[in-house]
Amino acid sequence: MGKGSILEGNRILVAEDDAVLGYYLKKQLTELGYQVVHAKDGKLALEYFREYPYPVVITDYEMPGLNGEELITALNAFDVEPVIMMITGNTDPKFIVKVMKLGIFDYIIKPIQDFEIAIKVKRALEFYGMKRVETISRKEQQLRLEGQLEWIQWKEKMSSVGKFKRQNQNLFESLKHSFCQGAGFGALVSILKMIRDTCEFDGKFYKIESELMELVQTNADMAEKSLNQFAEIDSLISSDVSLKKYTIQEFYQELKTWLDEISHILNVQNHKVVISDINQNHSVKILLVNEICFKKSFIEIMTNACKFSVPNSTITVIIKVEQDWFKCAVYNEPIPNFDGTIGIPIQYEHLIFEPFYRLSKNVFERYGTLDFGLGLSYVDTCIKKHDGKISIFNVKDHLDWNGNPKTKVAFQIALPIQLMNKS
Repeated sequence: MGKGSILEGNRILVAEDDAVLGYYLKKQLTELGYQVVHAKDGKLALEYFREYPYPVVITDYEMPGLNGEELITALNAFDVEPVIMMITGNTDPKFIVKVMKLGIFDYIIKPIQDFEIAIKVKRALEFYGMKRVETISRKEQQLRLEGQLEWIQWKEKMSSVGKFKRQNQNLFESLKHSFCQGAGFGALVSILKMIRDTCEFDGKFYKIESELMELVQTNADMAEKSLNQFAEIDSLISSDVSLKKYTIQEFYQELKTWLDEISHILNVQNHKVVISDINQNHSVKILLVNEICFKKSFIEIMTNACKFSVPNSTITVIIKVEQDWFKCAVYNEPIPNFDGTIGIPIQYEHLIFEPFYRLSKNVFERYGTLDFGLGLSYVDTCIKKHDGKISIFNVKDHLDWNGNPKTKVAFQIALPIQLMNKS
């Protein structure tokens, strides 16, 4: 395992003035696979963190020089806030409430139980991953707005001299060419031409080579699947869909159930998925959702995330409510595109929802999908039927511990919400 992956996911700083307990924590967490540094007091822990930030910090409350409360306050002032857990022997509820108000993730009561520390540290690292993704996304928004403005200005400039129109035409010609050269319809046409040129007529029947007939069958099946996908998209466009009422909590549980059903997709390249928690206060709001088409759309998004993610990486699903919108964002770490670029070029952010558009020319046989660029067209149609919004964009992870920014792709769906007492 490379240095970057170790530093990103498994680094823990322990601030504990009790030498025996500090030794025990370091030994226990190291055996669980984490990289642990022990600081004998709060002041030294803060120095360690300034030198090299840690995703998770476990601190005692009573320490000389700089106590746990002072250390937490100092750590929360950093741009990259760690996930903090407090160790304490005080079981007074008022004290626990006071500690939690400091902004810590969790607390551990002495004497420490092995199973408890294992579970809580695992949760803390997962929470850090989700919090970090949200931080990256917020920082990226301003950069994306500036980038979009530059793209619009460039497009208008090129259009004014007649060049953009020609570039656009070339793009659509390229899309047409890519489709005609692929499996399914294009290959079927080529095979039929080969049959026409090579078949023999014996007076009543035509003789066709068996290999060519097998190719006809294979590509006819692909063409049929494509037509069926077209039919589903057309059905969504031309007819009304029945919408069922869900509380946000109920729909959140549906999403988690669907994630449990795609383990076979995650296992293809050993991907892991982590989903954020949802605030219980949103129970008074509802969503109107067609379960059949939305489930298919959600699984299509997750499948795409798996196809185009670095093997063994984590796909993060962030769920949140902002004003009158329920938002579900899927973040993944993308593999390089066929031309060596990483992520979604800003000028293609809407094109990928067009039929037949494929940023990558790879065929993903192990996923059992068409790879024609029709899946996201279905997703786009489905979300529009829900009066929702859909977008895909890059985010730059500037918080990588080795100092190298990393591009991630975010696929976000937003559905309108309303209060429970509305019709």
